[in-house]
Amino acid sequence: MNEPEVRRLLSLISGGYDNRTLTAITAEVWTMELADTDFDIAWQAVRNHFRKPSPREYLSLDVLLEQIRVDTRQTPGAIEEDVRSAKARGLIEASWPARQALPRPVATRLAQARQTFAEQAAAIEAGTVTDGRPLELGTVGRKVPEP
Repeated sequence: MNEPEVRRLLSLISGGYDNRTLTAITAEVWTMELADTDFDIAWQAVRNHFRKPSPREYLSLDVLLEQIRVDTRQTPGAIEEDVRSAKARGLIEASWPARQALPRPVATRLAQARQTFAEQAAAIEAGTVTDGRPLELGTVGRKVPEP
């Protein structure tokens, strides 16, 4: 984000949530820390934070950055889960380090695969599947030897 976007974000936070006093130095620090973050991602992180059952009344920068990491699946646990899932679906080499975030194109394909899977599962639950196609699982686990 650039400085005008950060100022807009801070104004939205102040006006809608915590009534903070905006200063030039606050905007400068937030701009430096959020420079590689898209405005829409940051705004969604603000909304997600304040929708929690017990959000902090005053949203600090460190809490916002953590919420962005959670929302963008950049926490260690989410990274490991995504790597396992991408390997199982054949989207990435089996040698990919478990704690290294996926490249953006792979993460996008994984998110699309998960969305497709969720849509297929919802259709099965709703009983609207008429062609009987199996869910697309990828190559999960080991092959079972035939007797």
